[in-house]
Amino acid sequence: MVGQFVSFKRQNHHISLMNKTVLCLSLALVISEVSAASLDLNDQWKLETKTALSFGTNWSTQEASSSLVYKPDANHIGKEGSSIDVNGDDGRVNFDKGDVISQVVKGFTELNLKGKQQGAVVSAKYWYDHAYETGEGDLKAFDDSAWPRLAKFKGIDLWDAYVWKNFALDNGQSANIKLGKHTLQWGKSQFFQNGLNSVSALDYAAINRPGGDARERVIPTEMFSFEAGINEHLKFEGFYQFKFRPAVVDGCGTFFAISDFVPENCGPIIITVMPGDKLSDTALGAKSYIPRSESRYAKDSGQYGFSLKQTLPKLNNAELGLYFANYHNRTANFDGTAVTAAGPANFSTAQFFSIYPEDIKMYGLSLAGKIGTTSVFSELTHKPNQPLQFNGTDIVYAQVLDKNTPLTDAGTSAQFGQYLQGYARAPVTQFSLGASDSLTNVLGANSFNWAAELAVNHIGDIGNHRFGRVGVFGRSELSSGAYNPETKENQCTPYGTAHLSNDEIDRLNERFCNTGGFFTEWSYGYRLRGALVYKDLLPATVITPIILFRHDVEGFSQNFQEGQMSIAAAVSATYRQRYTAEMAYTSFFGSNDFSTIDDRDFTSLAFKVNF
Repeated sequence: MVGQFVSFKRQNHHISLMNKTVLCLSLALVISEVSAASLDLNDQWKLETKTALSFGTNWSTQEASSSLVYKPDANHIGKEGSSIDVNGDDGRVNFDKGDVISQVVKGFTELNLKGKQQGAVVSAKYWYDHAYETGEGDLKAFDDSAWPRLAKFKGIDLWDAYVWKNFALDNGQSANIKLGKHTLQWGKSQFFQNGLNSVSALDYAAINRPGGDARERVIPTEMFSFEAGINEHLKFEGFYQFKFRPAVVDGCGTFFAISDFVPENCGPIIITVMPGDKLSDTALGAKSYIPRSESRYAKDSGQYGFSLKQTLPKLNNAELGLYFANYHNRTANFDGTAVTAAGPANFSTAQFFSIYPEDIKMYGLSLAGKIGTTSVFSELTHKPNQPLQFNGTDIVYAQVLDKNTPLTDAGTSAQFGQYLQGYARAPVTQFSLGASDSLTNVLGANSFNWAAELAVNHIGDIGNHRFGRVGVFGRSELSSGAYNPETKENQCTPYGTAHLSNDEIDRLNERFCNTGGFFTEWSYGYRLRGALVYKDLLPATVITPIILFRHDVEGFSQNFQEGQMSIAAAVSATYRQRYTAEMAYTSFFGSNDFSTIDDRDFTSLAFKVNF
């Protein structure tokens, strides 16, 4: 029973979670008898080594929502489906409730060579996901052969590799420089992206693996960075990056992938308009698809930034920061070309590809300090030329020469082979304000650590641009005209689509044939985190229950989906600061009509050891 529960259906090697857990814990106990090594090379130099190992498993705790699963493909394998989108469901239809969605053994090793005023750091991470490496999805096989290295199911990657040095300056202040592959800590936001932290790329694939390590979140980049004291209260910082490194997202067909073509080297975009069974395999055989061509990465040069940070003694030593950066987009946008001849038989003459727009300018302001015992942090950023992606459905319709898309003049179609830019640049401003503190005597805990943060996003000059809204919800009334539920005129989704009944089509049009789901001028939301720390319940053991809450209150943007909520509850137990066991449950819910994650609840169990 245990072996069947933790394995994919039809998996060739059924190995029980219990046996694996016992094995990993045994190895961890043996290995950890060797403490983190610290070797004095001489009176000037010391070599330190640290390693963290973990074994973790994620399970799906929810059945797929039929409204997010393409009907013909789902019915073909005995599942329910009522979606019209064949290009966004592989990551959900591949799994049932109770299936393992990840089963990872991984580690992180760091070597730190320390001198009196200089040193070097080298680290590596390594991982093996048994579930994906040996498993098989319900609809499609898992194939990571063409994916970026960090998205693959197994691998080893050089993470940090840099040298550093401290200097004494003539003005009595100090300076520090780093050269090599390392991360940059810019900004004050704890929960939100798209602010000052935009200069760094995230490894979303690593974030979603069980047993996560905070050091894996931000991808180190080859750069030169420095900080130098100008006077007692003023500090100057800067960086120049030598290499462009994009963010890494979960590969197509995996549980957390919400698109079958957005991740690098995934696709094609399938178009099931041909008569017949409308299966994705049939469309592929008939070449009724838009193929993916080579990605267009940003150049390595032209990424830099500077900041001034002023300590304010009269405001309880609060820190005021001013920032400027020029960087390239860390996440992909998508461009394409139109077909070279009309008709479904020629859909494969079009192309789409990912592109990473360059030279985004960002101006920022931060303020952080304390009010009593409470830490308060805030930041404000403005990007006058932020790339924002057009609605994907609009782009595909333009590629196949539809006359009602915002990518061409009204009533006209694209020219054969025309280049179609899939994004526009707009001024985007974001403000966040947060606070954190540690309290005592709460529910019998030694401490209660909490944090809260609110963020507001503003997109200027939206005009008639249609940014956002996932393709699973079909076209909008902006293309088809206002839908009339009485006469059925101006249908966004016509009868006969995806073998849905007329009643099902009517319900889809009534719900989604509108202007909802697109990016709005204003959007905002907040995040909460609370953690109780118990140090006395068990000998030498720290037990920490944690809860995190997300609420996107209003509007749609890069950070927010109106009405979307989630809650994550976890508990960890750490013995002698070395061995940790964690269990967590995450649920997505809310009133967001355009959510693609409400059926992705999952639970995780992880064991960690540090030595």
